[in-house]
Amino acid sequence: MHNFSLSRIILTFILLILIFIFSPFNFTKTNDNFFDNKIICKALVENVTSSNSDTNSKVKLIISEGKYKGKEFTLENTLVVNDSELKLKSNDFVQVLIETDSNGNLNAQIYNYYREKTLCLLVSFFILLVLIIGGIKGLYSILSIFFNICIIYMILLPGLLSGYNPIKLTIICCLFISFFSLFIQDGFNKKTISCLIGTIGGVLIAGIVTHIMNNSLHVSINSEEFTALTRYSQNIQFDFQGILFSSIVIGALGANLDMSMSIATSMNEIKESNPNIPKQLLIKSGLSVGRDVIGTMSNTLILAYVGSALVSLMIFLGYNINFSYIINLQDISVEILRSLAGSIGIILSVPLTVFTRAYMK
Repeated sequence: MHNFSLSRIILTFILLILIFIFSPFNFTKTNDNFFDNKIICKALVENVTSSNSDTNSKVKLIISEGKYKGKEFTLENTLVVNDSELKLKSNDFVQVLIETDSNGNLNAQIYNYYREKTLCLLVSFFILLVLIIGGIKGLYSILSIFFNICIIYMILLPGLLSGYNPIKLTIICCLFISFFSLFIQDGFNKKTISCLIGTIGGVLIAGIVTHIMNNSLHVSINSEEFTALTRYSQNIQFDFQGILFSSIVIGALGANLDMSMSIATSMNEIKESNPNIPKQLLIKSGLSVGRDVIGTMSNTLILAYVGSALVSLMIFLGYNINFSYIINLQDISVEILRSLAGSIGIILSVPLTVFTRAYMK
């Protein structure tokens, strides 16, 4: 058991190395125009002095990293009515955008709060909890998450930016993510095979529903994202409906994995406790578990997407906007499509997993 666990960890690192070596990211041309002659660095706010106006203040800060470390700037910070604006005080850390003009002079601008340290602490706390409560399984979960992030960041995103077919690329990445996530947790056995078939089947069904409904609903990514991607490269014809397909399928993958694993695990335990159980009874037990999980898994997807659109829904309700107008907005239609396509994939992954596991000897 110990050797098998070690072999899975070693295999994980080998795969990660291969991803870094052969990733399309290494061959993807990026648009660096935004950061020409510009540097973003961390700075400490030393002093904030209010002016006669309630909306303006002078901010004295000192750069705390990089080649300009120790250099001081005094900048003006203006507040209007937006809560997302930088309401700074002494000892705050911020990101500063330093630009060199044509005369070689340095111009600085407060870019954002510095959130990296806090986020790193939060991630560390999450990892610690997973390891304490999950034990060796928790370690496998962390490796799986890290591997999946690498697949998305090093393969899927560079591939999409390079103009590869989003549908084919997404399906390949989903296969890698599903196989590795299941293998690292339980190895290669009947349970993981049935779970893999159920997961991929459910994700493909969600993708098919998305592809069909794309043409009927005439939806794509939102206009701001469209403009930003169009500016990125004039030479690549992005398939925006394909990119929407990719976002929906990737979003549904986790819930499909969870659903299929829950069913396959319960059926495996039933089979181990009663090896001679008839197939019909095993199928009935698996479907019973699936029915119990369907509601919670579908709610997980739907509530997640409702949460992402919560502010928009508040605005619509606050201004008493007509329901027909709301439902026909592209962004709302996309969120509904995400929720329902993913949920349909989850529902149909139940019989796929159940029948696959039941008919395995």
